[in-house]
Amino acid sequence: MKIVKYNLKHEKDLFVAIGKDPDWKWFIENKNVYKKYLQNSITFTCYNNEEFCGYIRAIQDIENFVYISELYVLPKWRKNKIGQALIERIKNDFSDFTVYALSDEDDYYHKKGYKKIGSVFEI
Repeated sequence: MKIVKYNLKHEKDLFVAIGKDPDWKWFIENKNVYKKYLQNSITFTCYNNEEFCGYIRAIQDIENFVYISELYVLPKWRKNKIGQALIERIKNDFSDFTVYALSDEDDYYHKKGYKKIGSVFEI
């Protein structure tokens, strides 16, 4: 498994992956806008033997906060700790920051033991 900083060569893989998931319809319908978000955010992709597995996108706040906005792992790669590895990459690269996750997947973050603070999880 290899986690790398997102760049344009990852764009096709990412959009093909999320395009198959109806929950990510907004991102596909607003593809041109979302492409800019991906490039202007903290975004990492995960590959296993050149196969796209998932990605994470986060936003750095003015203070020492980073907010994970999206975390996506392809269904066939779930339960392989890829989501956790992507989160750890953010935590490691921003070790002096408090990292939060904005999520509609509360069960995932609860299962990982993260503390819910208001509407976010502290990572």
